[in-house]
Amino acid sequence: MVWGALALFLLVIVAATLSRIAGSKARGTGNAIDASAYYAVKPLTSAEQAFFRLLENSLPGYVILAQVDVKRIVRTKRSKSHQHFNRVAQLSLDYVICRRDFSVVAAVELDDPSHDRQRQKTRDEKKDAVMKAINVRLVRFDVRRYPSEMDVRKQLLGEKDYAESQSVAA
Repeated sequence: MVWGALALFLLVIVAATLSRIAGSKARGTGNAIDASAYYAVKPLTSAEQAFFRLLENSLPGYVILAQVDVKRIVRTKRSKSHQHFNRVAQLSLDYVICRRDFSVVAAVELDDPSHDRQRQKTRDEKKDAVMKAINVRLVRFDVRRYPSEMDVRKQLLGEKDYAESQSVAA
């Protein structure tokens, strides 16, 4: 009887292990990369590319980063739980404007009609709140109405940095 129970127990363990292995292969969690599952795309849409060029022309001397995860420019304080970080770690910004030393000047969101949906509004509110918390200006531009280069400079750099950029350009 004991041998039968032991054999049954071992059989259950082996079956569970095999099931787990088969399940992870079915979900694609193995180490192998199936090359037929992927294809390359441009990291920016046509509208994002055009706006990137507007930013480049508007902000000479500044570094413009595109499609930046919020977690690249935000950290949580040691006294706070890591769950605060997790709340914003999946967010991304369309552009981050930096000085030459890569200190962040501002962030840009290029809003299209999808930003009218409630789910996107909730994500936008999180982005607004976290950028405010780290004291970084977040400027939203509507993809359907591009501003002038001067408007971009004024809105992104603020009065102080805008005045400095004008004196450097002169």
